[in-house]
Amino acid sequence: GEEIDVCGIKGLGIKKGVTVITGGGYSGKSTILNTISAGIYNHVLGDGRELCITDHSAMTISAEDGRCIKNIDISAFIKWVPGGNPSNFSTEHASGSTSQAANILEAVDAGSKLLLIDEDQSATNFMIRDEMMKELICREPITPFTERVNELFSSCGVSTILVIGGSGEYLSVADNIYLMDEYLIYNVTKSLQLMM
Repeated sequence: GEEIDVCGIKGLGIKKGVTVITGGGYSGKSTILNTISAGIYNHVLGDGRELCITDHSAMTISAEDGRCIKNIDISAFIKWVPGGNPSNFSTEHASGSTSQAANILEAVDAGSKLLLIDEDQSATNFMIRDEMMKELICREPITPFTERVNELFSSCGVSTILVIGGSGEYLSVADNIYLMDEYLIYNVTKSLQLMM
């Protein structure tokens, strides 16, 4: 991200692609994601929120255990489901992983070019899988989001902003990495790339 100027107001500009925002507990990670999410709306002049501008097609994505899914092709993320067809998936009570897959595919189908995802509101087994778990579990039907997130951008032009706090697995797929510390944000992409 770079400092940008819009109508004389300077601020952080987050580039297209895959962006990770991380930091310790209570550092402002979720607050900044909520602010970005609110940036799709017009706000009352002077309340501060008009200073955040977000792609109008942005959608917040989370896991929704128990939601209904009707005839959605989730095969990009789910290879097989017991007694079901991931290419034309329907259920009255989706799991966390199938609901999050469906939410992403519905957002992309509706024309979203920016997905906003908070790790705390996601299905962990849908989002990531570390090397030890890959070795342990041979028949895993879920292709983790981290393995598809760059493809979403390169093939569909869909950017993602991920807020994380618990796993470094996300860092390797990020184009830009920001660190929140006491509500201040720092670009740490170059220093982390040297460590990886």
